[in-house]
Amino acid sequence: MSKTDTADEAGMSAMARPAPRRRTSRTDSPFWAALFVGPNVVLFTAFMVIPIVWGLALSLFDWNLIYEPRFVGLDNYVALLNDARAVNSVWKTAYLLVLGVVPTVFLSFILAALINTNFPGYSVFRTMYLLPIVISLVASAVLWRFMYDPRVGPIAQLLSFFGVSGPNWLQDTTWAMPALSLVIVWLRLPLGIILYLAALQQINPQLLEAAEIDGAGPWQKLRHIIWPNVMPVTLLILVLTLRGIIFDSFDIAFVMTKGGPLNSTDILAVYIYDLAFAQLRLGYASALSTVLFVIVTILALIFNPPRRRPTNGDPL
Repeated sequence: MSKTDTADEAGMSAMARPAPRRRTSRTDSPFWAALFVGPNVVLFTAFMVIPIVWGLALSLFDWNLIYEPRFVGLDNYVALLNDARAVNSVWKTAYLLVLGVVPTVFLSFILAALINTNFPGYSVFRTMYLLPIVISLVASAVLWRFMYDPRVGPIAQLLSFFGVSGPNWLQDTTWAMPALSLVIVWLRLPLGIILYLAALQQINPQLLEAAEIDGAGPWQKLRHIIWPNVMPVTLLILVLTLRGIIFDSFDIAFVMTKGGPLNSTDILAVYIYDLAFAQLRLGYASALSTVLFVIVTILALIFNPPRRRPTNGDPL
């Protein structure tokens, strides 16, 4: 037999030999997928889906926990249009959003850029800015209420050292909301700094070096390289800050001011709590909660719209 015939037979046998089967792991079974995903689905359904559906259904009833629920349809939503306190709460919440979101995004970016430069003492600062994360919201509210104390608070003592008499921060209708917004910014800064810092560290240093060689100054590098790369993170921080201020600010406002003075800090979360647990108007409170949920959803879609996943050949 010639070498050519031997090679042909070897090639034919190789073509006839079936391809080796891919070894499947036990974890590829649908059972394991359901085992790991199932608890998350159950928790999400129990603590997110069911409360939302229950609140939406309850908003169509008049119920005070004493008498039987009475179906009223959309009357609760119609009543919201004529509720002066509800309108005031919407404006106060919007005011708090403006005072909280803009400084949070701006300061988060500035502080993250400073940390990214490894300035002297940055390791100590890097530990300190994470402090609000490890403190509960109630503890933070109590701490800041003491700091705002007009007699013995550190802020009052600092101002008196310079011969300045500060206002009664939490009892002044002009200063109460800015005082709350400062606490909100302090609480939301760590997350923004972490996200911005991660985005800044993903920028290729060679791009910045090439731009510097081409004569680009700090402003040109910020405008054309840094900012476009951190824009997706900025939108994420906007959404998270909006959500955090609307929902997490209840603890701060309730502990520090309880909506006062004269309803100057009566944000939506505080008003909903008062309706549900003080006035026992559960249906009306659920209607206002549903409106708040819709507002948050719309804002989230505006600042972070869903994107189509790129396929092969599509631009990113």
